[in-house]
Amino acid sequence: MVASVAFTALLLAGSSSVARADDVAADPPVVDSVPAAPAPTPEAAITAEPVVRSTPGPDVAKDPVLRKVVAERRAGIVIGVAPGIAFAGASGYPNNARLIGNPDFYSESPLLVGASTTYFLMGALTDYVSFGPMVNIATFESEKWTSTGVGIGFRAEAFPLVRLVPALGDLSIYGQGGVGSTELQAKGPFPSADGTSSFVGIGVHNEFRLFRFLGGHFSGGPYAEYDAIFSTAAERHWASIGFRVAWYGGTVAADKR
Repeated sequence: MVASVAFTALLLAGSSSVARADDVAADPPVVDSVPAAPAPTPEAAITAEPVVRSTPGPDVAKDPVLRKVVAERRAGIVIGVAPGIAFAGASGYPNNARLIGNPDFYSESPLLVGASTTYFLMGALTDYVSFGPMVNIATFESEKWTSTGVGIGFRAEAFPLVRLVPALGDLSIYGQGGVGSTELQAKGPFPSADGTSSFVGIGVHNEFRLFRFLGGHFSGGPYAEYDAIFSTAAERHWASIGFRVAWYGGTVAADKR
């Protein structure tokens, strides 16, 4: 009796295990699946627009570093000439080492009257400063004397009152310097005094806006200037007054007025 009961229990357990195995085999676990994104093709990678993340940029109109600076009075290339009447004195020896210092060959002129002209080609870097090369030619003569000379170098013009005193914003203090050569000759069979060395000059001028021309404008005004040429053998000093004319090639704010 006991054996039959045990056998019956084993049969029931076996059938239950087989049923569970069949259930597992028949019903696989459900897995939530998400469709995979297709791999980008080379064409899509090339044509894809990049993602641009914009950030607020600086206000150019208010930023003094980025804001465009427009000159008020002077800009661009500066081409000009400054002719004038001049008064000079010259002295020295022939440019010969054996004659320099010998009083028998010393020449000294009285006050001479003549013309002094400066030609310049500069750049107006700002409303305050212009700079560039220049050439000065000055000739003097009297009944008994003739003095010639030339100076080549650079010229710098400064306008310090542009903001401090706008009414005097076109008043300039300028200087020029370089190499100079001069000669003093007494009329007649006399040796000349001549030498080549340093040229220096300083002056002041005031310019007035005249009229617009070729995208820029002309200006002109009076000037007063002192110049000198120094060398071991001879030297000359002269003062001149005249009228300076210049063309500024750049567009400035004053053009719109």
